[in-house]
Amino acid sequence: MVCLPFPIRARLFGSLMAVALSALALSSTADAQTLVLNQTGTQVTDTTIRSGIYATTNLDEHALLTRRSTDPDWERRSLVKFDTDNFIAPGSVVKSATLTLTIKSGLGTAGASRTISAYREPSPFREEEATWLERETGVAWSAPGGDYAELVGQASATNTPGSKVTFDVTDLVQHTSNGDYDTRYTRLLLLDAGDTGKDSYREYYSSEEANAALRPTLTVVLNTGTPDSVSGGTSTIKVLQWNIAQGHAPDGTSNLDRVAAFVASQNPDVISFNEIVHYSSASADQPQLIADKLQALTGQTWTYHWVQKWGASSGEGECVMTRRGIDATDDYLLTAERSIAMARLNVNGRIVDMFSTHLDQNSSGTRLAEVLQLVAWTATQPQQRIVAGDFNGWPGTPEIDEMLKTHIDGWAAAKAKGTAVSYPDNPDGNTRNTRIDYVWLSEGATASTVTKAQVFDTRDASGKKPSDHNPLIVTIQIR
Repeated sequence: MVCLPFPIRARLFGSLMAVALSALALSSTADAQTLVLNQTGTQVTDTTIRSGIYATTNLDEHALLTRRSTDPDWERRSLVKFDTDNFIAPGSVVKSATLTLTIKSGLGTAGASRTISAYREPSPFREEEATWLERETGVAWSAPGGDYAELVGQASATNTPGSKVTFDVTDLVQHTSNGDYDTRYTRLLLLDAGDTGKDSYREYYSSEEANAALRPTLTVVLNTGTPDSVSGGTSTIKVLQWNIAQGHAPDGTSNLDRVAAFVASQNPDVISFNEIVHYSSASADQPQLIADKLQALTGQTWTYHWVQKWGASSGEGECVMTRRGIDATDDYLLTAERSIAMARLNVNGRIVDMFSTHLDQNSSGTRLAEVLQLVAWTATQPQQRIVAGDFNGWPGTPEIDEMLKTHIDGWAAAKAKGTAVSYPDNPDGNTRNTRIDYVWLSEGATASTVTKAQVFDTRDASGKKPSDHNPLIVTIQIR
C-alpha cells in the first residue's frame, strides 16, 4: 500500500471512516467502541514467506502458513498488516486488541497443538512482492525470513479446521496508534516457536478468503469517554502476580526458562514475584537471571527491586520487576518474618507505586496482623497504589475482609464486569487450591479502574506446570 503524506491522509480519514462503516463491523457502548478490521486490501493484507528453493517466490493470495523445519524448503512464516492508521484516530485509548486467525488445516494427531509466536514487524512490506529474502522487490530484509522486533504474544494453534488462534496485542496496537514506532500500521510476523518437524505445519485462512469471518481479524475496543476522561495520557498497565516456587516446578526441575517464556508471551508492564531467590552467585540470582532472559526474549530492559523475607541480604523474597523503568524503591518488614518490596513507576506522568508481598502460610491471625501493617505502611506512599502478592488467605477470611476495607480486589472487580477469564476446569480463578494470589488497587486511586483479569493454565502437553501457583494478570486503566 502506498504511504500517503500526512495532510492527504488526514483529509482521507473522515471519508474513509464514513465509507468503511458499511464494511467495518462497529459497535458502541456508553464508554467503548469496537472496531473489527478484516476487509481485504483496505484493512488487512498478508502473505506467507518460505525458505529454501522458494526464498525468492512471492506467495500472496495463498493460504497463510507457519512451519518449523530443519529443511529450509519447508520453513514458513506469515506476515500480516492491519490499517490502524486510517481506522484508529491518533490519541485513541485502546482498551483491548485481539488478533484472531482461523485454522484451515494442519498435520499431526487430531487436536494436536503448536505454540505460535507473534512479533512486531518493524519493516514495511508489500504483500504482492514480499519473499523470504525481500520485503519488496529489490529491497532486502535485514536478515532472511523477515525482520522482527519484540515478541508481542504467543498462542496455541491446533490442527482442527475452523478452530481459532487468538493473540492479545493490546499493547502493540496502543503503542502503534500512539505513533511510538515509525508507522501507525500494525504489522506482525508469525512463526512456529516449537520443535522442528512436519507436525508443525499449520495453515490459516488468508485475507483473500471470501468469508470475512475466516480472515485474519483485528478486533479493537476503544475508549470513547468524554475528552476530559481520556485526555492527559490515560494508560493501560498489565500487572502480573506469580509465586514461582523458588524457581522449581512441582517435579523439581528448574522453571526459570518457562517462567520467562510465559512472561514474554504476555508482556506485562509490571510483575510481582513471590518465592524468588537471590544469592551472590550469578547462577543463583533468580531476579537477574529472569530479567536477562526477558531482555533476550523481548528486546526490552527489565529492572527490579527485591527484598528478602526478613531483611537478610540473600535467600527467598519478594520482587517487583518492570519493563517501564523504576523511579524509586522502598521496602518494609512485617511481623513473622515477612516483607514488602515497593517500586515506583511513572505511567504517563502519573505515579504508580507497586508493592509485592507474601503473607504467613500458617495462621489467619498472623496474616491479619500483617495486613494491618501492610495497609498502614502503604498508605504513607503516594497514589496510585497497587498491591500484589500471595496472601495465603482466600475470600471471606478476616485478612482478606480487612484488605477489602481499603482496596479493590482486581479479580472480583473484573468478574463483576464480566471480564474475568480463567480456564474450563478452573472457573473460580483459583491460583492454587483456592484463590490466594491477588492484585489489589487502592480505593484511594479513584480515577483508575480495573478493566479485566485472567488466571492462566500453564500446563504443558503432559500436564506439567512451572509452579504450584497459577499466574494472575489484572489490567488497570491508570488515569
